[in-house]
Amino acid sequence: MKIKDERVEQTKNKIGTELMQLMYLFIVLSFVVKGLYFKMDLSQCLTEYVILIATPIYQMVRSHQLGVVFSTHPKEQMTLKKNIISAIVGIVVFYFFWLSSGKQVSKEFAVGYITTYLLLFFLIRIAVVRMEERRKEKLEKEYED
Repeated sequence: MKIKDERVEQTKNKIGTELMQLMYLFIVLSFVVKGLYFKMDLSQCLTEYVILIATPIYQMVRSHQLGVVFSTHPKEQMTLKKNIISAIVGIVVFYFFWLSSGKQVSKEFAVGYITTYLLLFFLIRIAVVRMEERRKEKLEKEYED
């Protein structure tokens, strides 16, 4: 049996993580360029869209399976400043897609979309952080014994 050096394994994991983040960034850029520059609709960007949605879901499910909590302080992720910046970025992206599409969208639709987005964004964000906080406490108690 070959002995593995822990430093080498950690370095491999770090490189893999950086590569995944870089690939995710390229997918985000691809999605934005296709939508804003090439004026493609969602059906033409479906692969990127699915990857953008499925990656964090896979990461969350897999971390639950392995009993790992990514953040040691989930409540710190809930700072007002971070949440407002994230929500504004989502609204700005919607606004640019709306402008670049050339489609006429009523103000009521835009306001309804933005309101729905903000409501879902904050509800999901609060739920996930609370789940992670409970999970962190449970794992701490489990490993404490």
